Amino acid sequence: MLNLRTKFLFILLVLVLSGCSGIKTQDPFYSAAVVTRTDLLSGKVFFGDQAKKIILPEDHVMEINDTMRAYLDRYVSQSYPENTKVRTLTRMIFGKGILGMEYAADKTHTAREAFLKTEGNCLSFSYLFTALARERGLRVSFQEVDVPLEWSEAGEELSYVSRHVNVLIDLRVFQDFIVDIYSVRVQSHYNSRKISDDYAIALYYSNKGTDYLFTKDYDNAFLYLVKALELSPRDAAIWSNLGVLYRMKGMYNYAEKAYFIALRYDGRQKSVLTNLSALYEHMGEIEKSEYYLQLAKNYQMKNPYYRFNKARDAFEVGDYELALSHLKVALKRQGRERKFYDLLGATYAKLGDESRANMAWVKAKELMQSQ
Repeated sequence: MLNLRTKFLFILLVLVLSGCSGIKTQDPFYSAAVVTRTDLLSGKVFFGDQAKKIILPEDHVMEINDTMRAYLDRYVSQSYPENTKVRTLTRMIFGKGILGMEYAADKTHTAREAFLKTEGNCLSFSYLFTALARERGLRVSFQEVDVPLEWSEAGEELSYVSRHVNVLIDLRVFQDFIVDIYSVRVQSHYNSRKISDDYAIALYYSNKGTDYLFTKDYDNAFLYLVKALELSPRDAAIWSNLGVLYRMKGMYNYAEKAYFIALRYDGRQKSVLTNLSALYEHMGEIEKSEYYLQLAKNYQMKNPYYRFNKARDAFEVGDYELALSHLKVALKRQGRERKFYDLLGATYAKLGDESRANMAWVKAKELMQSQ
């Protein structure tokens, strides 16, 4: 994200993870029997007869080396209490004159690379911190946090959306502790969930795969995306990225199949629906394109942060009634966002309702103090 979020480069448009939604899909344009899941992952399209011999990348994402262990020995004594280990490890990573790690949204590194280059996104930081913390005997898990989604352009064909990962430390004596490369961004009311090491590492390979997509290195994009799916085979966003790869290769039947697999795992992902709509539009299947585009818009209108952005746009052009309408929906779905109430107060003020404006601003102040 993205500020302090990992660049979970999900091509074209990708949304947050969720369960299967059971949406009603139209029949695929191509026969479902023509392209199989095995075909999508085989690599024959890219490597021909050599596909059977391909070796998926292994970047040893969580490994540490002797130099990193020496830093631990110098700054984080094994004899420290757990809470002291956490504090000193955090200072070691961020402290000036020590590592001084800096945030870089577009840098997805392994733990060793993050240590060497002292930069990276939230994934890079989480790999580094987790690997070092476990070396010191701490019980550490990865978390995914449902931060508001933000999009960034990456060229004429691609747009990126980012998700956020941080680190949860299970302390035996004290309350569980969260370490985040961008703690200001992650507010207390954002939902979070533990994720497995395999899933967290799959996000590394997905990021690298989409980086290769951006440079049109399709062979490496394929290898890294398939590696990601090997680690997290039910991730709709990664399947969607694989579909984008096949679409960019001009293999529309393969792209369609990948998108339909993605929908099977998560039918609410706006990215998948939008990608499928774009594919059908390119193929001249206008009815199918409009169907999936409308589904994407319907889900988008349920997103409180999208509604907030629409409210802000309406406010800026002086359409305060429309802004109010969007804000009411946003607050119904997410009532813990201070900025929603700030804008609500300003909107009521413009509409001449000072009483409601003041109530909204009081609520915004309460949320600021509590968070």
